[in-house]
Amino acid sequence: MARVEHCDIIVIGGGSAAFEAAIAAREAGAARVVMLEKAPEAEYGGNARYSGTGFRFVHTGAAEIRRFVPDIDDALFATMTIPPYSAADFMADLDRMTQGRMNRELAHTLVEQSNAAVHWMRNIGIKWEPLKEHAKVDGKRYFERGIAIHVAGGGIGQLTQWRRIAEELGIEIRFESPVCALHGDLRRVEGVTVSAFDGHYHLMAKAVIACAGGFQANPEMRARYLAGNTDSMKVRGSKYDTGEVLRLLLDLGVRSAGQWQSGHMSPIDANAPDFETPQHEDGRGNTQSRYDYPFGITVNALGLRFFDEGEAQHSYTYAKTGRAVLGQPGARAFQIYDQKGLKCLRYPHHKATFVEAGTIGDLAAKAGIEPAVLMHTVEEFNRAASDDTPFDPRRADGKATKGIAIPKSNWAIRIDEPPFRAYPVTCGITFTFGGVEVNRNAQVMSTIDQPIKGLFASGDIVGLFFHNYPSFTGQTRNAVFGRLAGKSAVAEN
Repeated sequence: MARVEHCDIIVIGGGSAAFEAAIAAREAGAARVVMLEKAPEAEYGGNARYSGTGFRFVHTGAAEIRRFVPDIDDALFATMTIPPYSAADFMADLDRMTQGRMNRELAHTLVEQSNAAVHWMRNIGIKWEPLKEHAKVDGKRYFERGIAIHVAGGGIGQLTQWRRIAEELGIEIRFESPVCALHGDLRRVEGVTVSAFDGHYHLMAKAVIACAGGFQANPEMRARYLAGNTDSMKVRGSKYDTGEVLRLLLDLGVRSAGQWQSGHMSPIDANAPDFETPQHEDGRGNTQSRYDYPFGITVNALGLRFFDEGEAQHSYTYAKTGRAVLGQPGARAFQIYDQKGLKCLRYPHHKATFVEAGTIGDLAAKAGIEPAVLMHTVEEFNRAASDDTPFDPRRADGKATKGIAIPKSNWAIRIDEPPFRAYPVTCGITFTFGGVEVNRNAQVMSTIDQPIKGLFASGDIVGLFFHNYPSFTGQTRNAVFGRLAGKSAVAEN
């Protein structure tokens, strides 16, 4: 007969959302909090392990951000231009990028509590650094609205900090402990069954917080829910995010939310591994993302452009651009740059495969593209590029093409200064948008439109986004709803 254990709060998962929920529950008075991590200890952390750990949140500008990076030299900080980011700015970005489909109540919760959640992280001991990715012009460093800092040490650094804080608070972390059943129904959840090496056991609690991630690492679920050849795409994050807990919740009677046919899909080096893109040595996220497409053009394997590379700054387009690549022949494309564009790269530290040549024709031959087609594409683009508007890599500059079928709305500089480079890219998925529905207290909702007692959720398992999302909103979502889940789970009891 399986043994039975008891605790106050169970947290399913071992990533940033799970740690935030567990620590918030412990701070709120839970005596015994147990985290159940599916992965072995050496690989714990879910997608957080592979994240650049940037946060988008409401703030008043440089003076407030200074509180997060007190150790930065005054002279260096004085070179940083960090504009304020208001609640109205954040809401407008969410509305625009999710095409107004995001749950209004949850959107307002995310925005309104983003500042408090990130300051909570700072207050409990999480260390921060300025983002490495920004524009540098005439000795000044220009940051985009809303994104200026990330957790020191990147993904692994964040997990290390969270684990230290959790262990200091007496939170128990059990590795290689996948959850294989839930105890309860669509009205109340009271515990879980855990598959351990020595057999199954039941862990009962006053509340369960699900932070087990999405289903992006499961080819079968990708093929079932995501549209268009998605079972063959590369997975940038954890191979352990395979959706079993999400399926258990749906079978229980949990209400689904978010866009099930979409996810965070960005361009990645075509030669990246199928799972778990390697990280930088300093922990700044994965090494093979290809986010600098605004400063060149992107063509498919036929040598034709297929989207507006300059629609907006990459932080507003990168999470959907991988989907655009996925729809091209062979799910493959090439980012083309001349020397002017290469000087603007904000991610030169990313490792990438490329070919280089002195002419566009020779570049095409090396990349395996028909030279006549690529030469025509580049010539057509160059004729459409205008000198009426000055080029400004710091912001959307309005330097657009004219009279071309697929426009480039900003940063349309001619591809005419050799040597030229072509970077092969494909689609890499980070997390899925479909998940469970929660309310403002992070309580999971049932199919009878009532909160399920004893059940809460945070992280990628929550269905929140549609079509696209503003960069670094995922980590902020984890902090906001993880903190809410921990506090609410204790308050309910």
